[in-house]
Amino acid sequence: MAARRAHEAEQLLNEEPPLAEPLVNVSAGESLLVRVAAVDHKSGVAEIVASCRSRENHELCGSGTWSPRCGRPRQGEIYYSIVIPIPRRSPTAVWEMHAITLCDAEGNRRTYHAGIDFEEMLFRVDGVEGIDCTPPRLLGVRFGRA
Repeated sequence: MAARRAHEAEQLLNEEPPLAEPLVNVSAGESLLVRVAAVDHKSGVAEIVASCRSRENHELCGSGTWSPRCGRPRQGEIYYSIVIPIPRRSPTAVWEMHAITLCDAEGNRRTYHAGIDFEEMLFRVDGVEGIDCTPPRLLGVRFGRA
């Protein structure tokens, strides 16, 4: 009986976290559109960098940038549109909005992190069939004198 409970507990730990309602589904190789609300009353918002990553493999990530060259929002609008390309090599997985960095025209910047500064936002990426999405495995490391 104890072995069965341990097996059930292990299965729960290994399962993907349940998504009550994914915010959006994106296919690998497509882009995610993120709208970030930001304001800087003194020198103005000069750049926004938004990054997301796979929850399973943090090295699998995507990021996008907004700057005035991308076009300014309409007068009185505080939402800036950022396009984040999702790598074509992504397997089907749950991704998260990881961080948003805001910069003003004077060089001041701050990075906001999911779960700390803003609500955790999850989305699902659907992998493309036939794409190699497994990274190389490290088999060992040895030290020696040079």
